[in-house]
Amino acid sequence: MINFDGGVFKNSLKASALLLLISLNFFLIGEQEGVAVLSGVLLSAIFVCSSAWIFDVFQYAENALFIKIYIFSIALRFLLVLLLFGILLGTTKIDEIYFTVSFIISYLCQSVTEMIFLNKILQKE
Repeated sequence: MINFDGGVFKNSLKASALLLLISLNFFLIGEQEGVAVLSGVLLSAIFVCSSAWIFDVFQYAENALFIKIYIFSIALRFLLVLLLFGILLGTTKIDEIYFTVSFIISYLCQSVTEMIFLNKILQKE
């Protein structure tokens, strides 16, 4: 079980590592499917872990400053993920269905995990 005592970034990294290990099982189906799922999970892990890092770094900033930084980072990370998503699908020969579905599912899973960590932190305060 993941310990909630660490920061959001640390716990998000642990959850991402667990999902990456689980995604390695798709190499049993085939190499293309494994690469597609691993790429999707890795892309979502980058997005969610960067969000957790921003929360950990700026969580004690003034509310107005935190909201500005967090909203700006959401927009910037969204554009970067779209760019990386397009580059991966446009330049590689990975299975688009496996990649897209794994990205969406792992992003949802990691986002829910991040919200649980944030909720635990807010309950302690």
